[in-house]
Amino acid sequence: MRAWHMEATDRMAATVRGIDRLKVLCVTPTGPDGKGGIDRLYYYMRQHMLEAGSSRDLDVHYFAARGAMEGWRSFVTFPFRILAFVWVMLWYRIDVVHINHSTHGSAIRKWALGSLAKLMRRKVTTHFHGMITPEDFAASPLWLKAFRSLCAQSDRIVVLGDVFITYFREKLGIDQEKLIVIPNGIPDFGMDCAIPRQSTGDKLILFAGEVGPRKGAGLLLEALAILRQKTPGWRCVMAGNGDIREYTAMMTMLGLKDRVSFTGWVSSDAVHELMRQADIVVLPSRVEALPLSLIEGACAGAALVASDAGASAEVAREGRNGRIIPLESEGIADALAALLSRPGELARMQTESRQLYLERFRIEQFETQWHDMLLSLDEKPVPSAAMVTAS
Repeated sequence: MRAWHMEATDRMAATVRGIDRLKVLCVTPTGPDGKGGIDRLYYYMRQHMLEAGSSRDLDVHYFAARGAMEGWRSFVTFPFRILAFVWVMLWYRIDVVHINHSTHGSAIRKWALGSLAKLMRRKVTTHFHGMITPEDFAASPLWLKAFRSLCAQSDRIVVLGDVFITYFREKLGIDQEKLIVIPNGIPDFGMDCAIPRQSTGDKLILFAGEVGPRKGAGLLLEALAILRQKTPGWRCVMAGNGDIREYTAMMTMLGLKDRVSFTGWVSSDAVHELMRQADIVVLPSRVEALPLSLIEGACAGAALVASDAGASAEVAREGRNGRIIPLESEGIADALAALLSRPGELARMQTESRQLYLERFRIEQFETQWHDMLLSLDEKPVPSAAMVTAS
């Protein structure tokens, strides 16, 4: 009898704790086990939460807005995702929906889910991981209208860097009180790296990302052809998916077969191993938000050479741990040559990269700021009686 009473008391205490905890539904494209940058961020956070123990204040659930389908197929299957979304909202009695989104089709899907959450009288926070180009503003496509509507109805909007505060306020007319900066974070895989690097052979220049025009892959190859004439003692690995055949042909045409290699798509662990070996991580992107590859390079203690697209310059700090480059091949080659020819400067920037990661981009910092943002919402939304009954 006493054992039954203790068990019942424990169940009652757990129920009370469950009611007190803020129930959050974190919406990402394919869920935290997906391969995309957004999904990988929450995979890292979920793993850290499992290792550190669950939060006493938050009860976090995950939902895949798109699932495994891509392209037009994702819109065909989206009505079924909406039904699943409603079921999850009711079953777990969600208080806050945290929507992670980018641009184009993602913005339309996330607007639909955000609007539905508002109809169900839940609070909505959005987390923007993309970049809207001047061409997008000029064209004003449907997804941009959906994006503006989602921002307008959101209780908080998370952006990845300080540069986006002005961007959202001036371009989208969003109240600054809604905006909060939370930089992405990653687990510390570089704590035992040799920093600065002690290699005596060729210096490794690493490009990690989609091999295509958005990330500046062709521009980098042109710069490397110029770099070959400026200084010896380096090699470059280009790690990522994309049109590998096209860029391999370009590499051959530029006479870089003995200097450049492509890996195709590789796992996170393989990318981290390359980062641990890299002397310089380079990313001449035309469009970016906050590149995960630059944060990974900083974690591993590599000097960073990047464009100023999005919030890239908040990771690659000019003169501290890297160089901000123009989007032209000669300028990229000059920046790389300057670092390769000055080993003392390169070593200092490698050390500073690691320090910047520790200061700003650890997964623990991301998780803490994310939790604090959610808990700062004034009150839990109160679902209607019909919703409570249905659940």
